[in-house]
Amino acid sequence: MKNRFIPLVAVAAGLAIVGCSSDDRSSITTDLQTAASDVVDAAGDVANNAAEALARNIATQQGEEQFKNAGHELDGPLTCDAKVQDGVSQIDIACTGTTKAGGAASLTGTTAEIPGASVVSLDGNFTGTVDGTEVFTTQQLGG
Repeated sequence: MKNRFIPLVAVAAGLAIVGCSSDDRSSITTDLQTAASDVVDAAGDVANNAAEALARNIATQQGEEQFKNAGHELDGPLTCDAKVQDGVSQIDIACTGTTKAGGAASLTGTTAEIPGASVVSLDGNFTGTVDGTEVFTTQQLGG
């Protein structure tokens, strides 16, 4: 429904500009360009947020499995953060948790893969530590 109103707003803006002075037309043009830029930025934010959420979820689930396979089963889920960097050229991942033995578990890594191609794995470089000691490195979480 909203999409049907966009052409009407554009036509109305065009008609409003015709009867304006050159200063007013310039101001309106600038305002329209700013609004269009804001829409593009918001769409980019939505895409980044979705990529971060997918990466975070994959890292949480698959990271827990990696710790278990390394002999350091976790006592509860990992808590993960993911941050899109450099215009979606990479996603940095940082997770923390606690092992059943009480150790501080940490998973860090970076992926250049935008999540979505696979909802169960993530390619990149990842390292798991317990109490600061490396317990695994992998180029893929899950799979």
